[in-house]
Amino acid sequence: MSIINVLDTSVANLIAAGEVVERPCSAIKELCENSMDAGAKNITVEIQNGGISLMRVTDDGCGMSSEDAVLCIKSHATSKIKEAKDLNKIITFGFRGEALAAITAVTDARIMTKRKEDQTGTLLKCEYGTVTEFSEGGYPNGTTIICERLFARTRPRLKFLKSDSSEGAACQQVVERLALSHPEVSFKYIADGVMKFSSPGDGVLLNTVYSVFGREFSKNLLEVNSKSGGIAVQGYIGTPENCRGNRAMQIFFVNGRNVKSAQMTAALEAAFRTHIMINKFPVCVINVEVSPMYVDVNIHPSKMEVKFSEEKAIFDAIYYTIKGVLERNVKRQSLELPEEKINDQEKQAIDTLTKEYKETPKEKAKFSDVTIPVESKPKFEIEKREDNRPNKKENNTSSEFDYHAHYGVINIEKDDEPDLPKIPQSSDAGLDEYKPMPVPEYTIVGEVFKTYVIIQTKDEMIMIDKHAAHERINYEKLRMQYKKNKPDTQLILVPHKMLLSDEESVAAKENKQLIEKLGYTFDLDGKTLALTGVPSGTDIKESEDILITLLDAAKNGQSIEVANTAHFEKVLYTVACKASIKGGRVYDEQTLRWIIDNVFRYDCIKNCPHGRTIGFVLSERELNIRFGREE
Repeated sequence: MSIINVLDTSVANLIAAGEVVERPCSAIKELCENSMDAGAKNITVEIQNGGISLMRVTDDGCGMSSEDAVLCIKSHATSKIKEAKDLNKIITFGFRGEALAAITAVTDARIMTKRKEDQTGTLLKCEYGTVTEFSEGGYPNGTTIICERLFARTRPRLKFLKSDSSEGAACQQVVERLALSHPEVSFKYIADGVMKFSSPGDGVLLNTVYSVFGREFSKNLLEVNSKSGGIAVQGYIGTPENCRGNRAMQIFFVNGRNVKSAQMTAALEAAFRTHIMINKFPVCVINVEVSPMYVDVNIHPSKMEVKFSEEKAIFDAIYYTIKGVLERNVKRQSLELPEEKINDQEKQAIDTLTKEYKETPKEKAKFSDVTIPVESKPKFEIEKREDNRPNKKENNTSSEFDYHAHYGVINIEKDDEPDLPKIPQSSDAGLDEYKPMPVPEYTIVGEVFKTYVIIQTKDEMIMIDKHAAHERINYEKLRMQYKKNKPDTQLILVPHKMLLSDEESVAAKENKQLIEKLGYTFDLDGKTLALTGVPSGTDIKESEDILITLLDAAKNGQSIEVANTAHFEKVLYTVACKASIKGGRVYDEQTLRWIIDNVFRYDCIKNCPHGRTIGFVLSERELNIRFGREE
């Protein structure tokens, strides 16, 4: 008996639906692409509950006859191709004849369509692959497809869907990408009765970019437009200042089809390599027009991946186009010293010096009669004794930052002093997780290279890296604050605004409390995140990068707790390092004693967070042996 079965059409369609309709946004993409293939100039997309309860796509395209309406839901039924050779010149979005068959197999669907030349339209009802009603009626020109109760009869598929807000954001992103690919088509996107997005449909790409990303993003773009060797590259790239911590806003199209291409991404980033920092990614909206004969869009069910027959030609076209735009429009930073501004008195004094020097070229110029204005005197004073040796000040301490030279003492103004860390009055850092030990008596002997502190106890000499020790103490304090859900947050006077993608904004909304545990506070208005607080010791730009990384992980399905754990130590390392005293600088004895006390008090302070040792110990006996006093 044969064990090979020929599957029923309904079962085959369910399998195809698993490839074509992974989630609501997959169905929205296929339906909108059919609308564009039908010549629609206005497309409205409406969803409810992330597209699970309802998806409605309405267009003003050419519509279908009653005969075609019945055929369109059959597997492998398409108006786009007729024979095998047509696959070598695909210019439409749909062509396989799988989309409507797959969508109607997993939804309760209704299709209402009418051609302009027909008097009446057609209504077709299909419940999960089975036609239940076919009738004629008065319908507007174009096509409306309504899909309800997605996966209601294949419930195991529902558990793989994300939250309604996440699925809705994915649907909105699909519509926005389609609008960017065809700015001549007006798109409207409505979610749960609220208009979320609308594009003008005036054919101007920049206007569509504005409607998708907003004014701030749009004003920091450079236009690219070139054509060579049969390859056209058109669109916009962000300026080097308008870069991000991920590739979420690198948008590529090939012949108007939104795609993901490693080759195109590599070309873009290679062109930007000398203009942006490492771990930063440029943004772009780029469409590449190439003959359909040289690109294969039939390598993946989602049609998001493409393959080029001439990959090097595509790379070169994108690379040299973008490189040229950057070289023409981006001014590189030059190492030029600013011209010193001088007032009228200084200019008069300089002119007098110059005139006197020119008049006595063979003799040393006499400058004694020239008076230098008070404003032009240097910002330091030089004190000399009668014997020209430095006049040592009394009670001179390292905190005064006095530098001695053979000609005197230079007193640096207070503005030039480095900021001193805030040291609490209590000498105990309060690391509650660890049992404190008694602090032995010790003497600070001195410092080497303004970095390593030499300490003497009763019978040992200890050398400590003051920065590494302080960094580990700060790290332990921050780690305990995080575990207690009490982050040390530094408020920002003027909120820093960040533009997020649709999925990133949903991730930020859903994980707000978890992210705030790291010390970040923010307000969210649509796709604009206003950062109002950052972990103490971090700067705004660094905080923006870490936030983008966390949101990127969350929108890709990772648990935010896992993402936090992955980046948690990196955040604390950065905060601890920035809040610590620096090597190569002189600090007062109170600061040094606070650090040394806690090194003795807590046994965990042995290495810095990066693993470097904070110091080493030499006993008196070891020193005696080294100097030959003992054997």
